[in-house]
Amino acid sequence: MSDPNPNVHEAITNGDVPDIHSKILASEFILLSTSKAGENEEENVGALTAELDEVEVLIAFTSEEKAKSFVDEMEEELFSEDESVDGILVDGAAMLEYMPDGYGLLLDPELEPCSLMKPDVTASVLALQP
Repeated sequence: MSDPNPNVHEAITNGDVPDIHSKILASEFILLSTSKAGENEEENVGALTAELDEVEVLIAFTSEEKAKSFVDEMEEELFSEDESVDGILVDGAAMLEYMPDGYGLLLDPELEPCSLMKPDVTASVLALQP
């Protein structure tokens, strides 16, 4: 299956904020959420985030296949045995709406292509939201 969001990486690489904004709005993403056995599901509403070069980032994937590949590859390193990892399909508008303040976006980590949208660019993209 081909990447359903082929131009998001290119837009981020080019740094064109209006183009990034429009490409994100036209795309769907997979966010990961983890939960431990026995925990209340309502407590596990957050998406997976990370710190990269002292920058907090939201981790998102452009396809279910890429999210699964990441989880399979990084399972032992990032997730404990008693954690389950779930993928949440969101449209670009929803992802932007719930983007934490001051965070960047790491798209398709550990995969090719992989893109980092730094927090200042993310803030500029969010400023375009109605």
